[in-house]
Formats: sequence, C-alpha cells, structure tokens
Amino acid sequence: MKHLTTWAYGSVAAAVVALLAVVSVSDRSVEAQQGKPEIVTAYDCTVQLIDVVTLAAERPGILENDTPEEGTAIQAGQVVAGLKDGVAKATYLKELEKSTNDVHVRYAAKSSEFADADLAMSLKANSKVEGTVPEAELAKQKLAAEKATLQIEQAEHEQRIAQLTVQENEEALKTYKVLAPFNGIVSKVYQRKGEAVQQGTPILEVLSIDRVKIEGYVTITDSFHVKTGDTVRVQLDAGDLDIPFKDEILVGKIRIVDSTISEIIGSVKVTAEIPNPNHILRPGLKAKMAISPSGAKKIAGTRR
Repeated sequence: MKHLTTWAYGSVAAAVVALLAVVSVSDRSVEAQQGKPEIVTAYDCTVQLIDVVTLAAERPGILENDTPEEGTAIQAGQVVAGLKDGVAKATYLKELEKSTNDVHVRYAAKSSEFADADLAMSLKANSKVEGTVPEAELAKQKLAAEKATLQIEQAEHEQRIAQLTVQENEEALKTYKVLAPFNGIVSKVYQRKGEAVQQGTPILEVLSIDRVKIEGYVTITDSFHVKTGDTVRVQLDAGDLDIPFKDEILVGKIRIVDSTISEIIGSVKVTAEIPNPNHILRPGLKAKMAISPSGAKKIAGTRR
C-alpha cells in the first residue's frame, strides 16, 4: 500500500511537471509570435530624391545675369539668377541717405532749447517785477515751448520711419535675386539672360543626392513592428551589373511608416532617409533594405 501511494504521488508530480513544461513552451511560443523580429526585410525598394526644387523669381522682370549651365555644381546661398534691379538700388540708396540725415532732429532740439530759454527769461522777469511780461505773451511762449518739444518727437519719429523704409528696400532688393537653397547641381535650365519672367516662372531646377530616400514595402505583420526612427541598412540591388561600391552598406533611419495598407499587394509602404556622401545611391536604382525594429506593438487578440 505504501509503495502504491508513493507511486501515485510520483505520477501526479511528473504530470504536473510535464504540464508546466507544456505551458512554458506554449508561453514562449506566443511571446515569440508577439515579440519584435530582429530584422525586417523590405522589398521592392527604390532610390528616390529628397532635395529637388524648381527655383522661380519672386517678382516679374528681366533676367540680367547668366544662369548656370546644366550640370554646374552650386553652393547653398549662391545667386543663381538675378533680375534687373537698377531702379530698386537707386531707391534704396536715396532712402539710406534720408535715414542717416538727422538735421531735422538737431534743428528741432535747438528750437526747443530756445523756446524754453525764452519762457524762462519771461518767468524770471515776472518774478522780480510782476506784470513785466503780460499773461498773454507768457501763454504764447508756453505754447511755443510745448510745440518745440513735440517737434522733437515728430523729427525722431520721421527718422525711425526713414530707417524702417531702408529695411523695406533691403528686403525688396532680395526679391530680385534667386538663391540656391542647398548644395547641389543644376539639373534643368528653363530661362536665360535677357528673357522676361513673371512671378513664379520656373528658371532653374536644382537637385542634390547628398541624401536620398528609399521607398519600399513590408508585410502587414512586420509593419506593426516598424516605427519612425528605426535604423535601416541599405545596399544597392545591382544584380549582375558591375556597379562600383555595390557591396557597400549605408545606414539611415525610417522617416515614414504609411498609415494605410495597400490592398492590391497587401503590404505597407515605408520610407527611409539615407545620408549619401559618396553618391553611391542614385535615383531610380533598386536597393535592399534591412530594418532593425526598436519596438513592437501588441496585436489585438493575442494571449494576455
């Protein structure tokens, strides 16, 4: 009987251990399904431009400067086109001269000093002998002193307006120039020296491949694990093409995870930004992209 009891307890214990092992394995299986993958591979990836702009004039006019030829390297802030601005420059110089002329301010100050001194003399005379200066004359002198003080304020106000007008003309002069927004190359030329342009008329197209974006797709399941800021590693998908540096790996970040799902191909589009200092990645080429997820979202309906 004692052996039977010992055997029964042993069987129960073994069964419990086996059950716990099954539950543990099951839990790990569920956690593995819920957990983030180490690498998410995007497919159908293409290299595309980020920095590409069409430059235009802010005002109508005649192009005065030669525009750079296609393929010319340009620097950020460089003047790449300019309109005739002779009249605007002349107006600016005239307003600048006005703003630096303070004769009217100094004249108003002297006039105020004279009016104050004249009034003071009359008041002093009346303090010694009452009625030396009639009250009517005193009233006129007081009014003249107040008027002279106001003339100082008016002259100073006009001086400030002149200075602001100079700033306005400086800003207007800037609208005659078209500046490069970033380092890059001229890819298209629409207008040349001597041609008339309207406000917003395209003059040049400028692009840069110092940084590019990679657009690709991930499965719907993988999209729950990918988020903005995740690190990506990109390599050209050159196939049999003999492209230099095709084995080099560039590192960037996920910038966009599309919030909608493509019903046609059952996937989600992701976009990464990649620094491209050596211009290895060229727009239109295919690429391979591996994403390292930094976190995973819980999927509704999974085990709690």
